[in-house]
Amino acid sequence: MVLLPYYIMQKLTTADIISLVNLESIDLIGVSPIKPLLIDSRYEKNIKRICPNARCVIVFGNIFPQSILDACPENPRPARYTLEALYSEGAGICLKISRFLEKNGYRGVIIPAYLPVEMNYETFGLKGELNLKHAAVEAGLGSRGKNDLLITPNYGPRVRLFGVITDADLNPTPKDSKDYCTNCNTCIKNCPSGALSESGCDPKICSPYAMKWGLPQILRFISELEKETSNKDIFKKLRGLEVWNFWQALSQGSYYECFMCIQSCPVGKIKFSKMEHT
Repeated sequence: MVLLPYYIMQKLTTADIISLVNLESIDLIGVSPIKPLLIDSRYEKNIKRICPNARCVIVFGNIFPQSILDACPENPRPARYTLEALYSEGAGICLKISRFLEKNGYRGVIIPAYLPVEMNYETFGLKGELNLKHAAVEAGLGSRGKNDLLITPNYGPRVRLFGVITDADLNPTPKDSKDYCTNCNTCIKNCPSGALSESGCDPKICSPYAMKWGLPQILRFISELEKETSNKDIFKKLRGLEVWNFWQALSQGSYYECFMCIQSCPVGKIKFSKMEHT
């Protein structure tokens, strides 16, 4: 048996990457040049630290089934479960891309699509290593909407984005000049927290509402617990349903309770047939 070397430097093309990902039934994929993504000095520092000589970002999206989102807000649990499944699916594809790049002699560094992120008082844990929505726009996958999400022509904002930074010299996919946001203001009207406006999304309003069992609410709970003066009241709170929900969210890793900015957007929305079941 002849063992082949793991690293074989050979020229890769954008078509090679697209073919690899299409095998996973992911049809939203593009390549963004790195330079337009470094307008924020923080992002530039991140990229230099994790992928020296980075040339581009391979960015793709997997589809969030609309029928699951339509169950919200009455019951967000199916959407929360699906969200974790989407992140797991995307992470697996990112690993395949990274390994494929390395086998051909190039770096391939996965950008975390969710957690972990750097925690500091400047970003409040709300910014990742790179803005994947910006990368997706540069790669021609869609445009930014008033809900501050990527709006794709076929699926609206109902996608999750993933990215791999590489030093492979891949040709960028053409940027789409069309604006897919219809300016209908449906997302603004349907935002229950009031975080959306003509100027975009205010994450400091959105996060505490959407992440009902996330860090903001955990800190609030601790603050209220500190005010209790008797052990009996403290233990009563610790045995309450809030702690049950915190435990579940921390165990699962999904804190989102609100998906209305994604669910309400009319772009690319499926019109399900209303057939009566007998």
